[in-house]
Amino acid sequence: MNEIYTIGHSSLKPEDFLLLLRTHNINCVVDVRSIPYSKYAPQFNKKNIKEFLNYNRIHYIFMGKELGARRKDKDLYSEEGYLDFEKVYESDLFNLGIQRVKDGIEKGFIVALMCTEKDPIDCHRNILVARKLYGQNYKVNNILINGEIQTQDYIEERLLDMYFPNRMQLALFRDTTATDNNKEMINKAYRLRNKDIANGIFEEKGLAANEIIHNRVY
Repeated sequence: MNEIYTIGHSSLKPEDFLLLLRTHNINCVVDVRSIPYSKYAPQFNKKNIKEFLNYNRIHYIFMGKELGARRKDKDLYSEEGYLDFEKVYESDLFNLGIQRVKDGIEKGFIVALMCTEKDPIDCHRNILVARKLYGQNYKVNNILINGEIQTQDYIEERLLDMYFPNRMQLALFRDTTATDNNKEMINKAYRLRNKDIANGIFEEKGLAANEIIHNRVY
């Protein structure tokens, strides 16, 4: 089975970030930030991190246009003003980016999708990009800043615990198989997480969704 990694740089020192990559033999970092700059962690600004990784013989590829969570196409946004990840899944540009990542893996590169947030459940690198690859039978390994790995199976369990803590009781009253019921809840949990990620950004900036629609930085 093909594998893909994800990682959030948070406020790590470049040396600590490099250690996490080398621990898993990663030799290609795909930057999925729409805006590859951070005033809180300038060491991960595009120019800086690219030079650092290249010096350490790790490829750096910026794919914020293809795989980022900031889009010019207004049709990809919900009526409430946030980016609808399920609409993005079907867009040509996003799928071109996904194919490019897959091509790299097929060539033998060990790839990590990089964004900012330390917890993958809070970031589009997982809820948007990695989910797409997971649905295409890729094993997804989410690297935490403490070095631990959370698989996508584990992320989905976290999502279910987050949004459907009483799911076992609810299942008793559903006229569906356990597998269908679980899949339905997982899909809904992804949608809810999509919305909550967006709302968290709105709250942080003190803006309504329609005021921030073209000013996202994640």
